[in-house]
Amino acid sequence: MLRFRAFTLVEVLIALVILSIGFLAVLRGNTFNIRSSRVAADLTTAVIAAESLLKEEIGKGFPASGSDEGAFEDGIFEGYTWSKRIEVLELPYIEELKLVTVTVSWGGDRNYTLQTVLSRY
Repeated sequence: MLRFRAFTLVEVLIALVILSIGFLAVLRGNTFNIRSSRVAADLTTAVIAAESLLKEEIGKGFPASGSDEGAFEDGIFEGYTWSKRIEVLELPYIEELKLVTVTVSWGGDRNYTLQTVLSRY
């Protein structure tokens, strides 16, 4: 007599549940990677924006003290806001030092701050 061996319906359903859990884990990991890539792209854009503002300020010569803020209107920095603060550093035996702080903000609570010290000499 010939006997056929086959999977039962319960075994097939259990296999489908296990496969579904595996696919959900892969999908969740992929979603995390996409979100991380977006955060990295936003941060890279903010770094480039801060560096360009700093280079613009240094290109004007030795900057005057004060602060300023604004928003990027167009281009790749659209949607980002910025603030600049230039203050005199008081250090003994060293004259004419200024601390330049550039902060670029986006997405509500995210920001990047770049600081440098400038000397007239």
